[in-house]
Amino acid sequence: MAKYLFADDATAVLQGWQAPGALDLSAAFLRAGGWALPRTEAFPDATRLKERLHELAASVRGNAKLGLDLRGLRGGTDGVLAAAREAGVAFMLHTAELPPAMQSLLGINVPRIVAVSNEQEAAQARAQGASALLAPADKVQSLNHHGLPILAIAEDEAQARLGMEAGAFALQPRSPALLDETSMPEFSSRLMEGLDESDQKLMRRGPGSMPRLRIRNLDLSYPIQQGGMGVGVSWEGLAGAVAREGCVGLVSAIGTGYHPSARTAQRFGRPDGTASLNPPEALATILRAALERSEGRGAVGVNILCAIEGYEATVRAAVAAGAQLIVSGAGLPLALPDYVGDADVALVPIVSSARALSVICKQWQRKYGRLPDAVVLEGPESGGHQGFSPEQCVDPAFTVENLLPSVLAERDKWGDFPVLVAGGVWDRADIMRFLALGASGVQMGTRFIGTFECDAHPNFKETILNARAEDIVLMKSPVGMPARGVRTALQSRMEEGTAPKIRCVSQCLTPCGHGKGAAEVGYCIADRLADAWHGDRESGLFFSGSNGARLKDMMSIHDLIEELTQDPGLQGR
Repeated sequence: MAKYLFADDATAVLQGWQAPGALDLSAAFLRAGGWALPRTEAFPDATRLKERLHELAASVRGNAKLGLDLRGLRGGTDGVLAAAREAGVAFMLHTAELPPAMQSLLGINVPRIVAVSNEQEAAQARAQGASALLAPADKVQSLNHHGLPILAIAEDEAQARLGMEAGAFALQPRSPALLDETSMPEFSSRLMEGLDESDQKLMRRGPGSMPRLRIRNLDLSYPIQQGGMGVGVSWEGLAGAVAREGCVGLVSAIGTGYHPSARTAQRFGRPDGTASLNPPEALATILRAALERSEGRGAVGVNILCAIEGYEATVRAAVAAGAQLIVSGAGLPLALPDYVGDADVALVPIVSSARALSVICKQWQRKYGRLPDAVVLEGPESGGHQGFSPEQCVDPAFTVENLLPSVLAERDKWGDFPVLVAGGVWDRADIMRFLALGASGVQMGTRFIGTFECDAHPNFKETILNARAEDIVLMKSPVGMPARGVRTALQSRMEEGTAPKIRCVSQCLTPCGHGKGAAEVGYCIADRLADAWHGDRESGLFFSGSNGARLKDMMSIHDLIEELTQDPGLQGR
């Protein structure tokens, strides 16, 4: 199969980024003689996929090949394979470690390119009959001994040269910047000829319309902050990857006792007490790993709930571990500057009203001579706990659009620090709309759940990916505030009286009153969030924003930021 796939390709160019906006990049690659790589949804509609593949097949020219990126596929494999065969797909791309639902890929009579990052994955791919490997350019030389053709992933000219000199037969450029007159002039020319003038401009220079975000001494390439999601949804994998792409990645500080590095006292299989639930050592380990993964780009911060037991100790631990900013909500972080002291750390409170911002600014200026470095205005469409009553959550007067003007006016009384909006922000159109309304950036949580790098369990991701609009509801929480998440077996078990026993082992949130709030609503929030992190669909609590039902794709952080910014190849990074 490898011979069949590569026989007529002296210099193959594999599509390395997704199309921004309406630009059909896969079709453009095929018209130029390249290898197109459209992406499948996590749980795709086979009929719709078949129509899309047939549409692309009509664009094939010369030695062009239509492939299919299956890395995000989580279900419906048989329908996808049938659609691919009917459309004449020439190859498929997947990872070395296949989810159970994708094991049937190993028996298909279609060339398979396997994305690998190390020797172990390459050996596994070869053992499973891979036709070729897709690997970072700096890994090509060390993987040549497997005897498989290798496509080199390159982000810049130096990586492209390294990969080709090491023996890669083809290249996957991760940016249009590599398709210029000095690297691949013939292919670049053919690709551009198939695009109109506006798309050519977009490919060459990016849209150039999304401003940078500046918070204290931090200069971010894009005005996007990933929301901190606990327990274990946003740790080093997610936060580090988001920062690497020039944005703000946030580690959640609650529940770090469940991190694999934690060595804490246990009772009933749970971290015993606040110190075990949120150990400083585990938070430090997560932060250091996230900062290392960021490769010096973007910023890595910590989201710390004001309602967390041991709030002061957690803030001090985050600062000591190197957090570049502290984001804090679920209450008013009135003493936050005191706990941070003179450390050069940006302080970003989360508020739900202008009044809350006023109280914070007055207190901080009077007691500490300091103002927020930025503020997040979180509306009632967010996932998890809301800063609103159940009635306000559905009242149009409390949408983030209606709250923003008063918060901006209050900010103007104190300075010009950035205001970020959160809750229901979904795509580039939302980002640009809020920027036009005066915000400096956005905070997004739910969209990042559908990424490979997100630290959540696969079952957690699939629960959100499979959720319908009617499944995402407001529910009672032990802390006395409404919370938004996916209605699952947990709610049914509570109604039937078969929900897990409440023990209050970890003592997570002050407003719960050591289990009193849990007894009133019928579940322990720390235990149920931990069960979700473990992938327990029966007793887990799965938080999601109101747009969770729109989450259909599993993709990389790079591809998601690229889609949100419509900057192909993240050229502005």
